[in-house]
Amino acid sequence: MCSCIAEHYRKSNRQLNKIREEHCLSGLIDAHIHWCLFGRQPEEVVAEIGWLERNGYEAVIVFPLPAMEVPPERAIELIPGAVLDLTGIDASRMLLHDDLRAWLVFKFLWAAEARSLQVLSFLDVRAWDGRSDLALWWNKGHTGLKNVLILEEDEGKMRMTPLHQVIGIGREEYLNAHRAFFTAAALWNLPVVYHADLSHHAAFVEECLKANPKLRVVIPHLGFSRRHMARLLDRFPGVMTDISNLRPLIEAERESYRAFIIDYGERVLMGSDTVACLDLRPALEYAHCVRELRLPGEIEAAVLGGNARRFLGMLHSQSIK
Repeated sequence: MCSCIAEHYRKSNRQLNKIREEHCLSGLIDAHIHWCLFGRQPEEVVAEIGWLERNGYEAVIVFPLPAMEVPPERAIELIPGAVLDLTGIDASRMLLHDDLRAWLVFKFLWAAEARSLQVLSFLDVRAWDGRSDLALWWNKGHTGLKNVLILEEDEGKMRMTPLHQVIGIGREEYLNAHRAFFTAAALWNLPVVYHADLSHHAAFVEECLKANPKLRVVIPHLGFSRRHMARLLDRFPGVMTDISNLRPLIEAERESYRAFIIDYGERVLMGSDTVACLDLRPALEYAHCVRELRLPGEIEAAVLGGNARRFLGMLHSQSIK
């Protein structure tokens, strides 16, 4: 383990012990956790999610990532550069370990004992070309779908190659694949987590939402633009957002983020953006972050779990228990 990751663990453990001492929480739902296990033992993840269960979590949403038909030597380009730096995932780990298969192993282990926490999987289809049959990867079933829109405009922020180049299709074919993604989710009545930088792609996302007005969609990270996110929230009642990976920004600009969350108190979910191959316990820091905003009680409860329950709807019945 490199020194930076070891320090990450030490710092997180100190913070988490403090949070546990200060707050007794329950009914928490983390709506944004990446799987990316790639060789880590699933038993370790079982232990960490069990720790979250004991600390008040009712459910977590995780995103298994199959490479689909992306050439093996390019599969590493499906993952943002910052995640690669933090976790140490490299091409050899991706070649040796299939993320969807690792999820199925975990699913079996988690279901082996009685649990109060539900682990819900949203299949991450960022590698889909829009033509192949998604049933090939749906396998044992999931609760929803996840996708990521990465074009040339996003390269600097995400440190990723434009995904149409990774998949091996043209830019317009790639956008058509994303249109097909929305259509499929609406047809199957599945909730969606759709990562898109609204400062670049608000018009495209709005087009897809107009074509599928009843779809339940979470656009994470406040869409990378509170102004554009607010416009979508105002226009599309099925759209929500989450605060994943925004804790440093929220803590630096507490009042402005507090005001946004109060304005859209029924539309913001808690998410951490933690990664299963590293450590899931720091997800609790996001519950602490929400509590520190001192939101009105009903809004705090909605952000910590209530909004996610509405987003998931009756599909809770499809989860592992």
